[in-house]
Amino acid sequence: MSGERRFFRRDRLTGHIAIAVVAVLCAAAVVFGVGMASAKYHLADVGGWLASTQKGELVHVNGLSGKVDGKVTLSGSTGHPMKVVQQGGVVLIVDQVTGVVSRVDPAHLNVVQGAGYRGAAGMQVVSSSGMAYALDQQKGSVQRLDPMTLATMGAPLGLTGPLGSAAIDATSILWVPVPANGQAASVRSGQAARPIGIGRAGDDLALTIAAGAPVITDFTAAESVILGNSGTQVKVRLPSSVARAPKGSVLAPASTDGQLVPLLAGGSLIVLNAGSGSLTSVALKLPPRHHLAAPQALGQKVYIPDQSSGSLLVYDSATNRMQQQVPVTGRPGQLDAFVKDGLLWVNGPDSAKAVVVDGAGGHRPIEKYSPDVPGSVKNPIPKVGLPGGNSGRPKPGGGGGGSHPRLPKPPIIPPRHKPDPPKVTPPNAPANLRATPQPDGTIKVDFQPGGGGKATGFKLLTPVGLTATPGQIGPNGPDYTFTVAGGTCGAEYQFAVAATYQNRDHASEVDSEYTGPTLSCTEPDAPSGVTGTGTAQGAHISWQPPPNADAKKITYAVDVTGPMPYSTSNYSGTSVTTSAIWQNGSYTIKVTASNAAGTKASANTVTITGPPQHYPGQNAGNPGDQSYLHKVPRDDGDYSNWITNYNGDSLQVDCQMIGGHFAHKNGKPYFAGSLWDYIHYGSKQGYIIGYLVLTPRQKDWQNYAGLPLWKCAG
Repeated sequence: MSGERRFFRRDRLTGHIAIAVVAVLCAAAVVFGVGMASAKYHLADVGGWLASTQKGELVHVNGLSGKVDGKVTLSGSTGHPMKVVQQGGVVLIVDQVTGVVSRVDPAHLNVVQGAGYRGAAGMQVVSSSGMAYALDQQKGSVQRLDPMTLATMGAPLGLTGPLGSAAIDATSILWVPVPANGQAASVRSGQAARPIGIGRAGDDLALTIAAGAPVITDFTAAESVILGNSGTQVKVRLPSSVARAPKGSVLAPASTDGQLVPLLAGGSLIVLNAGSGSLTSVALKLPPRHHLAAPQALGQKVYIPDQSSGSLLVYDSATNRMQQQVPVTGRPGQLDAFVKDGLLWVNGPDSAKAVVVDGAGGHRPIEKYSPDVPGSVKNPIPKVGLPGGNSGRPKPGGGGGGSHPRLPKPPIIPPRHKPDPPKVTPPNAPANLRATPQPDGTIKVDFQPGGGGKATGFKLLTPVGLTATPGQIGPNGPDYTFTVAGGTCGAEYQFAVAATYQNRDHASEVDSEYTGPTLSCTEPDAPSGVTGTGTAQGAHISWQPPPNADAKKITYAVDVTGPMPYSTSNYSGTSVTTSAIWQNGSYTIKVTASNAAGTKASANTVTITGPPQHYPGQNAGNPGDQSYLHKVPRDDGDYSNWITNYNGDSLQVDCQMIGGHFAHKNGKPYFAGSLWDYIHYGSKQGYIIGYLVLTPRQKDWQNYAGLPLWKCAG
């Protein structure tokens, strides 16, 4: 039926992934202390979903406060390990025992769809940027899914298994390491695209999505391949310790928010900058025989989950020192770590504890089963009882027999009356909060007092690691503006303003709503002075950076159109020399400055000409014999321009051009060809047949010599 959803079937899926539709999982949805599951809930925009194996549930944590603000319970999943896929606003849960894949509806905190997989142990589900795929890593099949319904979309693709862990880059391309043939397969909208050769067949390959771009690391060859957005490739040689490490022992993260890709090989921490291709290697003193998980990069720090101690090992690249460990669970057990929303999340799935770390290194512990949450055992929701409250309880001295003497009633002493403190009217919450990123990397947060009761002042509630100036604003302003510093360009931040007031005998506050997510940087200005010149190594392209380039964390994309095109992206310098351009002519050079807030470009059209080279003349014949110079690269019949007696003399060769075929009348093969050199000799200039100049590749008069000689303009 045309309107029927299609799910995986054994008879139509390469690799025999079998999926059966299961009943929609009407899982219990719990919101702490409020309402029913049909209500809509607002979860923190900067937050993460963490699995709880023991309870078979998923909790959502506010990344700014570390507090749980919602959860869903998965029917039949208690005690089962779960994989959480949370990218691009879609939250999928894979029960790795039953093979059920479900989607969470954050607006209603319930599970709205489930699909069952047979053989889930070899299954990976990835989702990002509106795309979702299911991969049978053992059999090598790839099936596109609708991320909302989990229905299949199109026919499955067959690759050579076993496959490495796959991921989706910032351009919605699925990348899949295929160790069997040493390649990285790519899939665009469910269709196979051209694979990229990485190493030799059978090499151990791993994928990391760094700042949205794929980085494939070949542990066998100790080499990383950085794939640019325009198809460019950068290969970086890694220390030999990577190749010497036992197979499967080198650890790499699945993704990083920035361009730093940390690799852990034994006691060596290797940090690759995927933007510049630079590499650093640090010998760390790590706990011996501890079970470590893949390192994670955030800001200037690298975090290594220590699953033997239930903590995070912290290396600060700015100071080149190990810092104090960050406790997570405090006991041995699995630790799941990932970077999301500019925060590092580390979860103990079989523990009640987790931690969230911000870009400055500040961390907040997470209590997934916090007893202080309304509705919990220690903070139950009050029940409505009968009038009197104590009915049904035994009364002191009120035994049923009449043989016990009655005790005299104690005298009634009227209590002393202490007058209640005067009632305090709290101020209204501040209003009209506005967060505006500034060119210098700070954020301006301004607001209006909310009126109502008397406020004693206002303070800004900021994420850990950021500083606000001033620290507090008086009740009468007059300027209700904070300036926030310390943010990381590309990370999003949210703020609230608290109105403080004196509440009888103690200070209290009324908090505003949080602002929407705000970047701490603005889009860059356009580069200036874009130009290009010819060198013996190829075209040299340069530009002047815009103001505040360092503060704004700017990278550049270069696109050159002309006789020989060229492009590169995610470039951090302000000049590049490329051997891809070695023909004289007119070129349009476009340089785009980019950061997390936007892009601006500048373009210039220039004529690029390679530098002349000097080579000896040869085969000039007898003294007085004439060698003709032509205006075009062929024998054009004009013999009015010639040179003589130049054997061994230095001839200036401006460029070369393939033109008309010319053969000497003596018939010798050496004296025939189609390659012409444009030369200067004294006051004479023009095209001369190639065998008369001792240029590189001198015996080949059919092909260009190449750099340092340039091709003439066409």
